[in-house]
Amino acid sequence: MRTIHQRLGYVAIILTIIGGVLIARLLSFQYRLDPEIEEQLYTIASASGGIEVEYQPNRGQIFDRDGQILAVNTLLYRVGISPGAIGPSREEKREYAIEIARILEMSELEVLNRLLPNELGQYPSYVLLKSPVSLEQGAALEALDIPGMVIEPIYQREYPQGKLMSQLLGFVNFESQGYWGVEQYYQSTLAGQSFITTETGLLLDDISRNLLIRDGQDLTLTIDRDAQWEVLQALAKTVEEQEAVGGTVIVMNPETGEILAMVSYPTFTIDEYNAIPQDEKPQFNPAIEMIYEPGSIFKVLTAAAALDSGVADLNWTYTNFGCETIAGGDICDADSLPGASYARGIVPFANCLINSLNTCTAHWLIGGPSYSGVGSDRWYGYLRAFGFGVPTGVDMWGEAAGIVNWPNTPAYGEFNFVQTSFGQGISVTPLQMLTAVNAIANDGLIMQPHIVYSFKDGNTVRLVEPAPISRPISAATAQQVLAIMERAVEDEGPEVWGRLARVEGYRVAGKTGTSQKIIGGQYSDDLSWASFIGFIPADNPQLSILIMIDEPRDYWGSQVAAPLFSEIASRLVVLFEIPPDNLRRQLITDGGNPFGRD
Repeated sequence: MRTIHQRLGYVAIILTIIGGVLIARLLSFQYRLDPEIEEQLYTIASASGGIEVEYQPNRGQIFDRDGQILAVNTLLYRVGISPGAIGPSREEKREYAIEIARILEMSELEVLNRLLPNELGQYPSYVLLKSPVSLEQGAALEALDIPGMVIEPIYQREYPQGKLMSQLLGFVNFESQGYWGVEQYYQSTLAGQSFITTETGLLLDDISRNLLIRDGQDLTLTIDRDAQWEVLQALAKTVEEQEAVGGTVIVMNPETGEILAMVSYPTFTIDEYNAIPQDEKPQFNPAIEMIYEPGSIFKVLTAAAALDSGVADLNWTYTNFGCETIAGGDICDADSLPGASYARGIVPFANCLINSLNTCTAHWLIGGPSYSGVGSDRWYGYLRAFGFGVPTGVDMWGEAAGIVNWPNTPAYGEFNFVQTSFGQGISVTPLQMLTAVNAIANDGLIMQPHIVYSFKDGNTVRLVEPAPISRPISAATAQQVLAIMERAVEDEGPEVWGRLARVEGYRVAGKTGTSQKIIGGQYSDDLSWASFIGFIPADNPQLSILIMIDEPRDYWGSQVAAPLFSEIASRLVVLFEIPPDNLRRQLITDGGNPFGRD
């Protein structure tokens, strides 16, 4: 695509230069050349004059776990010219300007001015004419064979799935720089190695360019496109019906840390996001950026800490008064208010979680008249082990760390310590929350959350191996809490708040949550985050799902998030070929694999 000035009298010299530079480059792969020699070789190669050009490699493509394309490159061009190469004739420059302007849809005067010398009669070595330019325009310009014209290939990133994947993937500009999500996190892996050279118009340029450009690696994600679509449809319907601000759903495999679906609504295309004024832009991916107080779904971790530390067992009981003054503040259960309490009397350990009692979880931490609690030191040790207060390390750009008021920091206080037992006074991201609770589904082991399944570099494929990052609780504790979470969905009774999360043919383990939003420094009685977190199947979790709806009309997690869990889980067990409980148990009895799908 470059104009090559062939001077027959210099053929021998050119071939000598080519051979010398190629040998130098080949040697430089194994031996470090003397910088002076290297500089001399390239000085000789560019002695005839030239312009500096950066050639971009092919950016790696991105696929879902089933090979569906998520990000692909479209070839475009950047067009520039070396005005001095055209010759001094103003008439000749005008003729070229007319043709260039016609093809590039520019003003003839604008093009002509870029081809003329400055007031000192000097020409710039290179002038950019237009970028990006379509494939058809580039071909038309190349056919003109204009001296000094440089037509560089550049790549525009295309996202065939549109809004479905935009928050996960991020986007790429015309300089092949990724922003947000996977595109920015894996920028160097996807971008490959470009090549900057001084163009001389010699064959040497093409040879050395091809030797030194390295294409980016392809990525296959853990995301399942069909699961992502199912989740988005269900979430969008709930958000719209509830007239909510928005919502987030994350689906993971708790045994591997693979993220199978991650959706926040409303979503947007990259063009829509870029059109939003800077001071009004929403969080790009709320699933990893937004921090919120999780509310009662956090109680499963408090229960785990109480059992794991040994301060309570399944025979533990306490006397419930509905409301209590603890650590200088009023703690009430959801159906009680100071002065209007609903006292339940003696309550066993499991019912604290099943009935979602704030006063009970507070006593798990702070103790009572005849029993000790987990205590501040041990509790905050558990929070560290569960991964709060720091990013999870997921391989997407833009993750927030959350907020924990650690002991010996200005925001810490005894009442705040007690509040954390039921998910107030601590802020987490949706991904942090699900990653931590996955320990309960995975025998106490937390796996590193990740979104890339494999890398492909040429013909070499490297799989991402699941990696454990923490064991905050024992396997025995995890199994005990998992059994209680199953009862929190499957038991009968009016105070089994998770019953609307049930899925026909499957046992579900889960926990509802309703956290008050903070408005003007005060907890609101009208605005909430409604949540549900759960596993299916309950006795051998293959899917963990977090639901969070921001400011739903119906307020409660049990009324908003639990039914959405049921709808999504009902679709995903079919998609991921997870057999119903009775068939699964029969398959195991017969020696089969009930989870045969990758």
